[in-house]
Amino acid sequence: MTQAPGWFEEALAQEPERGTAVVDGCTLETMAWGKAGDPGLLLLHGNGAHVHWWRPFAPFFAEGTRVGAFSWSGMGGSERRTHYDFDLHRREIWAASEAMGLFDHQARPWIVAHSFGAIPALFAVSGEGGDRFGGLVIVDSGYRPNPAVSPFEDRPQWTNPGYATLAEGAVRFRLRPEQPCPNDWMLDFIAAHSLDLRADGRWHWSFDPAADRMRGLASGEDVAAAIRGARCPLAYVWGEHSALMTPDMMAMNRDIAAPGTPFVEIPGAAHHLMLDQPVAFIAAIRALVPA
Repeated sequence: MTQAPGWFEEALAQEPERGTAVVDGCTLETMAWGKAGDPGLLLLHGNGAHVHWWRPFAPFFAEGTRVGAFSWSGMGGSERRTHYDFDLHRREIWAASEAMGLFDHQARPWIVAHSFGAIPALFAVSGEGGDRFGGLVIVDSGYRPNPAVSPFEDRPQWTNPGYATLAEGAVRFRLRPEQPCPNDWMLDFIAAHSLDLRADGRWHWSFDPAADRMRGLASGEDVAAAIRGARCPLAYVWGEHSALMTPDMMAMNRDIAAPGTPFVEIPGAAHHLMLDQPVAFIAAIRALVPA
């Protein structure tokens, strides 16, 4: 494994403020960086991921900003539900933002949302109260006319009996959709936080594989309507080699989004662009989100 860069180790050394938020009886894990009462920034992860994906990045935005992140229900250290839907996830955005104090400053908080996370974020900013947010950066996501079937449903590697050790499971970690990532130190960190120790004494993947089947997929029409109806500015960041947001998909989003919406392509990046091009990702978010 290559040596992790100094900026990565320094970011991880900045321990977040850990807390919880509750939505319909389900407890969500939250993390926050920066001073309470400063302008807010909410970071939303993708499907099957967790709040730890943001730990190498949140400190870069925390100077003068209250940065918050949480794990969606059924993912990471948040509790699982017996039912999932996009309205629940939309309400999780509101509850977690309130719990972390992201609305405590007069300036409206921004959202940065990767992949799956951008869909409930779009529903949040286009619905009632959506104008309470200052803007939404959609990261390698957006309108897709025919959303793909979830990569987590009905696959044996997600429903296996678990692993005897964390290391045994972590070496089997794979990104979905699959892509090359030269930063093995980043992948090792993400993998080490992608399993949890259960009552059976074995390590299991830290997300509910049944959630996608219960929740279903957001229709392209609903996502397009949310983009058109957004009550705050939008911006797009995507990877040049993304398997999901291809040039055709991005052209469709340009047609739907309001005139003047920023579109920023990260050269050399694939779908999980914060992992394979982390410095460029940080620079793009800094340029788009008001200081």
